Amino acid sequence: MVCKSSVGIAKQFKVEGRYIICTNDIIWVPGYATQILKVWDILHLEDVPALVNKLDIIYGALSDDFLICCKESCLQGNLEVPVRYASFDVARYKDKNGGSTGSLDAVNGGRSFIEKAKVKESLLLTKFYPFSAGVLSHLLSASDGTVLNVPFEVSDQEREIILCEKSSFILGRSGTGKTTVLVMKLFQKEQQHHIASEGFNVHDALMRGSPSNEPGRIGTSLCQLFVTVNPKLCFAVKQHINNLRRFVHGGNSGEAYISSDVNEMDEYEFKDVPDSLEEIPSHVYPLVITFNMFLLMLDRTLGLSYFDRFPDIRKIYSLETASSRLVAQAVRRKEVTYDKFRTSYWPHFNLQLTRNLDPSRVFTEINSCIKGSLHSRESDDIKLSLASYLQLSKRRVSNFSEDEREMIYKIFEDYEKMKVVRGEYDLADLVNDLHHRFKCEKYEGEFMDFVYIDEVQDLTMKQLGLFKYICSNVEEGFVFAGDTAQTIARGIDFRFEDIRCLFYTEFLHGEERKKDKGLISATSHLSQNFRTHAGVVNLAQSVIDLIYHFFPNSIDPLNPETSLLCGELPILMDCATREDAIIKIFQGKGSHGDNSISFGAEQVIMVRDDYARDKLANKIGRQALVLTIFDCKGLEFEDVLLYNFFGSSPLKEQWRLIYEYMNEKLCLLDPETFPSFTNAKHDVLCYELKQLYVAITRTRQRLWICEDRDGFLSPMADYWQKLNLVQVEILDDSFVQAMQVASSLEDWKWRGMKMLEVRNYKAATQCFERARDFYWEKFARASDLKETANNWRGLRLDKSLEMLREAAEIFESIKNIKKAIECYIDAEDYQKAGELYQVESDLKRAGECFTLAGCYKLAAEVYAEGYYLCDCLYACSEGKLFDLGLRYIRSWKQQKSLSCKPTQKRIDLNASEQEFLRSCALASFKQQNKPAMMKYVKDFSSLESMRTFLEKLGCFGELSELELENGNLLEAAKSARQMGNIFLEADILGKAGNCDDASQLYLASVFAGSLWADGKGWPLKEFPLKKDLLSKAKAYACNCSRHFNEVICENMKFLSSAKFDLRELERQLALSLRKKNLRGQILSARRILDRLLANDVLMHKSGINRSISSLNMTTTKKLIRHWDFWKQEIETIFKCLDSLKDKRSCDFPEHERFCLEYLGGENGLSVWMLIIFCSIQMLNG
Repeated sequence: MVCKSSVGIAKQFKVEGRYIICTNDIIWVPGYATQILKVWDILHLEDVPALVNKLDIIYGALSDDFLICCKESCLQGNLEVPVRYASFDVARYKDKNGGSTGSLDAVNGGRSFIEKAKVKESLLLTKFYPFSAGVLSHLLSASDGTVLNVPFEVSDQEREIILCEKSSFILGRSGTGKTTVLVMKLFQKEQQHHIASEGFNVHDALMRGSPSNEPGRIGTSLCQLFVTVNPKLCFAVKQHINNLRRFVHGGNSGEAYISSDVNEMDEYEFKDVPDSLEEIPSHVYPLVITFNMFLLMLDRTLGLSYFDRFPDIRKIYSLETASSRLVAQAVRRKEVTYDKFRTSYWPHFNLQLTRNLDPSRVFTEINSCIKGSLHSRESDDIKLSLASYLQLSKRRVSNFSEDEREMIYKIFEDYEKMKVVRGEYDLADLVNDLHHRFKCEKYEGEFMDFVYIDEVQDLTMKQLGLFKYICSNVEEGFVFAGDTAQTIARGIDFRFEDIRCLFYTEFLHGEERKKDKGLISATSHLSQNFRTHAGVVNLAQSVIDLIYHFFPNSIDPLNPETSLLCGELPILMDCATREDAIIKIFQGKGSHGDNSISFGAEQVIMVRDDYARDKLANKIGRQALVLTIFDCKGLEFEDVLLYNFFGSSPLKEQWRLIYEYMNEKLCLLDPETFPSFTNAKHDVLCYELKQLYVAITRTRQRLWICEDRDGFLSPMADYWQKLNLVQVEILDDSFVQAMQVASSLEDWKWRGMKMLEVRNYKAATQCFERARDFYWEKFARASDLKETANNWRGLRLDKSLEMLREAAEIFESIKNIKKAIECYIDAEDYQKAGELYQVESDLKRAGECFTLAGCYKLAAEVYAEGYYLCDCLYACSEGKLFDLGLRYIRSWKQQKSLSCKPTQKRIDLNASEQEFLRSCALASFKQQNKPAMMKYVKDFSSLESMRTFLEKLGCFGELSELELENGNLLEAAKSARQMGNIFLEADILGKAGNCDDASQLYLASVFAGSLWADGKGWPLKEFPLKKDLLSKAKAYACNCSRHFNEVICENMKFLSSAKFDLRELERQLALSLRKKNLRGQILSARRILDRLLANDVLMHKSGINRSISSLNMTTTKKLIRHWDFWKQEIETIFKCLDSLKDKRSCDFPEHERFCLEYLGGENGLSVWMLIIFCSIQMLNG
């Protein structure tokens, strides 16, 4: 049924007492145009006329030909089906003269808007969703009352960007849908990947959901990364993606709906986020994280962490299972943010340097230029030198004079020194360190297929440069979105076009640059504003025009923004008297009979800086929210009162520069005198205009501009009035009352929650006071104390700790234990934090805190209670609680059905047990407490591990005892030999039944002892134990064969130190030759030579005639014969030693054995030692 209206296009269908209101429309789909049915609302009958009237206005702007096509019908039997058009060139809109145009630009350019309504009531800003069987199933599944998201229809321009296959650059002013495009592009890639891996079309996927085995994933692993600086935006994107998943999977994503409670936002930042970029589980993708979290993950992926230089953070890192949240909290305490720079550093710099400089601009210059620009990469230095920095004042755009730059650089040098002394860092330090590590170390982390970076204006060039290392898909893998007109983030300053330059020079490799510059797509401009009306949009554009004119290289050129809504023009307030405008507004009588005016929750007074905010807040108390422009970034209000912006501006009279632009562009009839613009002298104008732009774009509905004095506002007022962009209103009582908007308690609570999301805790406290919400007021107050304390940390540590404890007590009073714990951790009161975690039954984190506090016994107890057994042993090890750890291990072994946590498999526990026991044993060894050491060694898992440990420490005596206890006599003997105790080795060999080896050992001991008793090596001598050792050798020999016994007896005779005559010595030599006893041969031959030579010397000294024929005299033949034999044996020994030196197999094993026995050594003795000793001793004399 067609509704009665002037256009006649609205239809209504009655369903169970209500009416569905819909219209026909025409859209383009790939290949053709088609009619669609737009459902606008479901209403009671009495509400239908109001909606139809609004639709008449909207459709009244369409051309007649377009309306005819919309109304055309096509029947198939009794069903009306959409009409399709293979080609469609009908203009959609009328132009201002009643003709037709296919573009909205002509409509907006002519100030003829389609709809005049409040933003929140606008029909044109309504998002439509394609209704299908899949959507129907999804809606029917929403029985739990949670919010459901389905993919909505996007504009043609947005669809073109989403479908673009190349790496993209999306530039758009505030409210143009940049984030929406990024999310939809990411989701579209997920769908494409799902189609490729699962093999059915996306329509079928939407109809019946995905049968994937991983409910949290769409298809198999596609590595997509979404990064933004803003935690609130990151949280919202996670929510949106999660809900889109729920839609695709028929309402069951396998993941619970994400709560929007701001109290849980920080906690959720770490949910399902790995510690590093190595081996990321597939269900985590797409990975949506803040930029700070991205840096932390990179830091833990690339070798040694940057934060290891800080002892307190290094202590946390030493906890093998420390949570990401605990690490991040410690890192945040060390970071120098702008607030900390302003409160804790700026007051300590030389006043002569800071007097005429703004701290926010200096902080921006340090982070964006000196430490964060592309210029600083021209050399290996991580920062610009003073000379290089001063040269920048001569480049195309310079925000500071050379003198100002010199002062800033001196401040920078003082800042760096102060930062080192305080043990703090800023993001530029971490980013530069990561760049250095990427150059020096191999990246072992995951490589991303697609990377989406939102709000890029909040990042420096060097920060953006990090993304090139983690994604090699340069051709189509990157999407950057942002708005450089909003670069008022402290520490950031660049144009969007600089990102394209960065991408070309840093991301593309040399060959790619030569091959195809087309890899870089054109920058996509989003110009349709969805948040505010044309009055505000056009005023903001007028500011952008000024920036383009005076500073063409400081902002990216964009087509003017458009809005489908027509709202009232912004208002310049004219206070007829010289009375303070703010006093007049807030001390008048309220519209509800109150004694004073109060602003509502959707209204704000916006001022320049903290000083102006605090001064104004003292004037009006709690009657209105007062925020700085920076505080408002990322927020929107229905009504904004921009107060004293021009009067507090450092430009003062220099605002008259605007007349130069007006004279050139607008042809002033009565030209004003104005100063001549120069970039170096008036560089602050650029910053002021950007501030003004951000202030204007915070408005959704009404904007009032109010100044205490008109003088400085006049140039901008004249400019705006010349363009018919503002209206002037007298500030009287009726106007003041019209400004007032009442808000409910719920409205104030909602605004307070928004303030908490952006961490503006003072404003949040005020909102919750107005909402009369005791819990959230205390929450915000404590959060403000915590934030302030962390900013004061480097300035007054005692005061900072006091504030943290106060905040913790407030959190405890409202039963918010998690936040109280955060405060105690920031105050490094880890014991108190651990106690609270214990109360909350979070035993894992309780153990971590107790460990950091040095309360190792408590840590071990809570870990054991929670069955975190590996952590328990770690705590025992760190606290030297060796006996306690050993008791735990023995207790666990006795529990046959040990209940381990799923993440701690038994194999991991065994490894931890062994590592703990080794550390205990090693500590006891270092304390020279070998009995205690053996207590832990005996609990090792295997005898082999015990042997390895003891051998490594050289504890062969203890190893020998251990082998004896285990009945391994031969192994015990081996250990005794390694410790050099031949007697013990011989006894053990005897017990093992190796009597021949035992006898030989004792005999070898006698041999060595006889040689070296006086330290000379010859001749053989007596020593105290000689008789006992010979007796033992003989006793063991008696248990062997007769032949072996005879050999031992003969050797005992050879080793006797008694003097034998020449005849006996020759008999012994002959016997040794017959028995092949090399020891006997060499000893007998040496004794014979000694005897012969001794007789010869004696004869010579006594003068007796040395007759060869004499009976008792040595014959020449006998001497030569024995000498030749001796010489031959010595030469053989040298050959043997030579083969040992060259590590060749020895052909003379008996000679090798003799050398070892001669020195009292063993197999494996240094070859060079053998050579030296044998050479000297055997040739001596």
